Amino acid sequence: MANLTIIQLNDTHGHMESHWEGFYGKEISYQMVGGFARIANYVKKKKDENPNVLFIDNGDTLHGTGPAVLSKGEALIPVLSNLMLDVWVPGNWDFAYGPIQLMKLANRLPYPTVACNVFDSIHGTPIFRPYIVKEMKGLKVGIIGLTYPFEDKTMPSSFSEGLHFTLGLDVLPKYIEQLRDREKVNLVILIEHIGLPLSQKLATLVSGIDVILSGHSHDRIKLPLKVNDTLIIQAGSHGSFLGQLDLEWNNGKIVDYTYQLIPLYKHQFEEDQQTKELIEQAIQPYQKILDPVLGKTLTPLHRMYLHQTSMDNFITDSYMHYFEGDVSFSHGWRYGVPILPGQITMKDIWQMIPSNPELFTIEAEGRKLLQILERNLTSVYARDPFHQMGGYILRSTELFMALKPYNSDGQRIEHIEIKGKPLQMDKIYKVIGAGKQDFRELGDHKKFLGIKAHDVIKEFLRDIKEYQRENNGLIVSI
Repeated sequence: MANLTIIQLNDTHGHMESHWEGFYGKEISYQMVGGFARIANYVKKKKDENPNVLFIDNGDTLHGTGPAVLSKGEALIPVLSNLMLDVWVPGNWDFAYGPIQLMKLANRLPYPTVACNVFDSIHGTPIFRPYIVKEMKGLKVGIIGLTYPFEDKTMPSSFSEGLHFTLGLDVLPKYIEQLRDREKVNLVILIEHIGLPLSQKLATLVSGIDVILSGHSHDRIKLPLKVNDTLIIQAGSHGSFLGQLDLEWNNGKIVDYTYQLIPLYKHQFEEDQQTKELIEQAIQPYQKILDPVLGKTLTPLHRMYLHQTSMDNFITDSYMHYFEGDVSFSHGWRYGVPILPGQITMKDIWQMIPSNPELFTIEAEGRKLLQILERNLTSVYARDPFHQMGGYILRSTELFMALKPYNSDGQRIEHIEIKGKPLQMDKIYKVIGAGKQDFRELGDHKKFLGIKAHDVIKEFLRDIKEYQRENNGLIVSI
């Protein structure tokens, strides 16, 4: 009989400090949670109490806040190095500074980086170790990494330059066999950044995995999912939560387990002072950039919903304020912690839209807009999880859409209006957006405006002073 505790951290998106987090109920409530100092204190205590503790990071770690992006991930390295992590797998946003910078950052971490499904596109060789083996007391554990498989399809091309990505289905059985037969491990853990729906399908196709630690989709799993003989967990996002899976192993199998999703409430969990000081040192060089107050919001800004959110309404409203058009869009990002009513600072803007994309306009026929919106819905709702490549639904201002998520691909939109009038297939619409991720198929037709999102938002707040907007239910499932 042997015991193992697995502590999971995923999708922190550069959030080193404590922050507000939204909690679901009849209404969304907000609590101050998280922060790497709080995480460090919890993990250190667990490791002091028990030699059989694995602390694992599922990626999307190095990008998402001002200090992270302004330093190209460098600011986080001293802090991450103090967290007592055992291994991590990169997420899609960890490639944002380009593959060379990611490998440079990974090499500076005191724990290994694993990913079995990303290769040098010229030689076909893996750029990271596919797996590691951890010797525990009474247990030998194999840990395989699986990074985001659609990096070269859905993210800007600079993220994946010189790299090739796969779903990993061709190599996973080989590595599981190596771990079982050659390395003689007792347990196989897959740490992935592919999202919960994909991990569930993967568990039906690949045998021999005892536990899947899932990342990417920001799901707050309160009870482990069991698919065949595989347990699957995921622990929310932004370092607001930790997932803790306690296993009992005997005679070649898991005989018992308990799991808890742990919200890291500020009033319940203490901070590690050394890590807190490292965070302050990491942030200090960027304070003059992050501290300026830009305006106020009277509406809580968040990304808690799949369809329409106040944070993205704020962004697309600012685009429409800057440039007169028929409809504005913003990407359906999942990251970004809530901003409560009160002052909006540059720190808030950096974590709301850290990619700071350049604005563009496109003139597109109504039928083309309909095709693009249907493809976006497919990337969110596809029946085959391996076709789900998006985040949330495209965010918008001046768009009304009624949809049936369970319909077939290309047939989900039941009704659509722009500026209160039904979409006309032959009409040319002036569309406002930002960046390279959205409207990729119309990339050659984008007219970039020479101004980035942060400056547009600053101008918006300078003009309106206070932001207030009701969530009008303009994207509805029926």
